[in-house]
Amino acid sequence: MLKKKNTIVLIGILLAALIILAAAAVIPAYFMNETPRAQARQPEEEHTMKAVYLEKEDGNSIFVDLTGQYPFTGTFPQGQLYDENGEKITEEDFNSGDVLNIWGNGVIAQSYPAQYNGITKIERTEQANQNYIEEYGHYLEELFVEKDPSLRPALNVCYTDDLAHTAVMIPEALGYNWTYEDQEGESHTITADAPHILLTESTEITKLSQPLQMELEFDVKPESVQLLSWEVPQPGQYQDGTAALPEGTAVEVTVNEQGNPVFTAHPGTIYQVKGQWENGTVDYSFHVSAK
Repeated sequence: MLKKKNTIVLIGILLAALIILAAAAVIPAYFMNETPRAQARQPEEEHTMKAVYLEKEDGNSIFVDLTGQYPFTGTFPQGQLYDENGEKITEEDFNSGDVLNIWGNGVIAQSYPAQYNGITKIERTEQANQNYIEEYGHYLEELFVEKDPSLRPALNVCYTDDLAHTAVMIPEALGYNWTYEDQEGESHTITADAPHILLTESTEITKLSQPLQMELEFDVKPESVQLLSWEVPQPGQYQDGTAALPEGTAVEVTVNEQGNPVFTAHPGTIYQVKGQWENGTVDYSFHVSAK
C-alpha cells in the first residue's frame, strides 16, 4: 500500500514538472512573438503624388496633379527639395515642365485652384517636359490673367479641421480707398465708405464649438494687416440706433511660413480685416458662428 502511494506521488510530481516546463517554453515564445509585431508597427506614410510644375515669365506658378489632372498651389518646403540624383537643390532650380514627386499630408483644400499647404518634400524626376507644358499650360493663362488695376485684392479665409482644408472667399470688400493708374497713365482714386461692421451682414466662415486657427490669404500680399473683433450681435440689436456701437478689440496676428497672416478664431465672433497696400486700404468682414 505504501509503495502504491509513493508511485502515485511520483507520477504527480512528474506531471507537475512537465506542466512547468511546457509553460516555461510557451510564455517566452508568446512574448517573443508579440515583440516583433509591436516593433513592426509603422506610422502612416505620407501621401505622394506625381505632378508637373508650370511657371510664367512673370514668376507666377502652379502645380498640376498628373493623376487627377487638376491645378493646385503649394509652397516649396525649404531644405526638402531634391533633383533626379537625390542631391539637394533650391526653389530657383525648378523650371516650367519639371516633373515632380510630391510628399505631404494629403490635405488639399477644395478651392480653385486647389491649395496644398502640407507639402513636406519634393523630388524632381524629369526636367522641362514639353508635352506637359503644351497639355497643361492653359492653366497659367486661365489662372494668371493680368489683373485690372482698379480691382482691389481678393481675400480667402482658410482653416483646417477634422474633415478637410477649406478656403472661404470673401465676395465683397466692406470699404476701400484705392488709387490706380489706367492704360493711359492717368491716376484715379475710388472710395467706398465702410459702414460699421455691426450694421452689415458679413460672410459666415464656419460654425465652431471651440477656437480654431485661421489664415488670411490675399491674392496680393498686403504691407500690413490689422484685425478687430466683436461679439456677434443679436438680430436687430443695433438696427434702431438706440444702442451705442462698441469699439472692436484688437486681435493678435502672426505670420506663417507662407507669409500669410494667421490668428485664432473664436465661436460667436465677427471680424474686420483692415489691409494696407501701396495703392491704398481695403476693409473686409466675416464671422464665425457658435455651434
